[in-house]
Order: sequence, then C-alpha cells, then structure tokens
Amino acid sequence: MKKALLTIAVVAASITAQAQDFRLGLGGGIYTTWLANTNVSDAGDELDFAVTFGGAAGLEGIYSFSEKAGVSIGFISSGHNQKYTGETSVGSSTITNDIKLKMRYLDIPVLFRLTSSGGTYFELGPQLGILTSAKQDYENSTGADGYEDRDVKSTLNGSNIAAILGFGVDIDASENLIVSVGLRLGYGLNDVTKEYTLTELTALDGDEIASATGVAHFDDKGNFNYEKTSRVFGGLHLGVSYKFGSK
Repeated sequence: MKKALLTIAVVAASITAQAQDFRLGLGGGIYTTWLANTNVSDAGDELDFAVTFGGAAGLEGIYSFSEKAGVSIGFISSGHNQKYTGETSVGSSTITNDIKLKMRYLDIPVLFRLTSSGGTYFELGPQLGILTSAKQDYENSTGADGYEDRDVKSTLNGSNIAAILGFGVDIDASENLIVSVGLRLGYGLNDVTKEYTLTELTALDGDEIASATGVAHFDDKGNFNYEKTSRVFGGLHLGVSYKFGSK
C-alpha cells in the first residue's frame, strides 16, 4: 500500500513539475445544430429539417502538462435548436407548418489537447450534456393554433454524451492573455428523445410532446417505428483565457 501511494505521489509530482501553464477564461461560439433522425430524413415534403443555429458561452480551463499536450474542461451553457418545416394538404389547399424546438444544455466537455509550437491545436474527447430546458414554438400559414415557449422537457432525455473533435489556433494577445479561434464538431452517442410504446405515447398530453419525440416514433408511411435521435452540431468556437504559472 505504501509503495502504491509513493508511486502515485511521484507521478503526480512529475506531472506538476512538467506543467507549462494553467489557463482560465471564457469560451463559446455559434453552431449549426441538428437533431438527426431517420424518420425525419425519409418523410419528404410532409416534414423536413430546416437550418438552425444555437449559441454557447461559459467557463473553460486548460491545463498543460507539457509544451505540446494538455487537457481542457468547460462548463458551457449551450442552445441546441431544431427547426422543422412541413406541408399538409387540406382539400385543395396546402398548409405550411413551422416548428422550432429550443433546448438548452449545460455542456461539460473534457478534451485532450495537442498544441504545436506555432499555436495550432487539436482537441478530442467526450462531452456530457445536461438538459436544463426545452421549449417549443409552432406556427402555420393559416395563422391559427400557434403557440410559443411550450414546455416539452418531460419527453426528452435529461442527459447525453457526445464525441467532440476540434482544431484551431491559439494567439498570444499579450504575455498572459490568449485568444483561441477554431472549429468544434460534436456528435451525440445516445438518444435525445424518450422512447414510448404506442399506448404510452397516446396517453401523453399532446401539449407536452416535443416535436423531435413525436416524429421519432413514426416512419414515412405512418407506421409506429421508433428511431433514435442524435444531437449533432458544429461551428465556430472562440475563447479568451488568462495564463497562470507559465514556466
């Protein structure tokens, strides 16, 4: 036991001794956000994805344990949105429908980071997303039955894990102030929506069902056939951090 503790202490001291710096600051960006689902992709004009964006901002810390390698962790409030458009035929008329699902997550990325001598970096790792809110808007071309900010969080899963890939450049704005500019991509590994049996889904209050949850349960022929929904996003990621303890 004493040998194990001594080994751990030596390794910890070695990592600390090699540390180049610790950076703390603000990070975030603007991303295109999607909820990928096969049932929506196959639905045709009746239901389709529309390009949607979401913003993110929060705290980020980067610990470098050598000149080229380190780890970053963030606590980021992220907007992950998805718009849907569709057409419904009523007699000789066509009604267009627009739905927007607006989700907010507390995202906690833990990323391994490689940095070159020129400041370019590459990052890779997992991200835990904790759903904090989910609201939905709806409008159609008739102007009737629309609504805003309907709470639909109860039919979405409360957390998910995503794989993150990013790259960019760190720019020295001053001796201790670093500006980071890059791209960050994410793909969800588990389901955003909750899966129900047909009986369970029918028993739910329609006002509580998130659009993503509803469409995930029916294929393009109207058959009850649940498909997983994945969180997908990518875009510009920016950061400003202060460097402590540089050696």
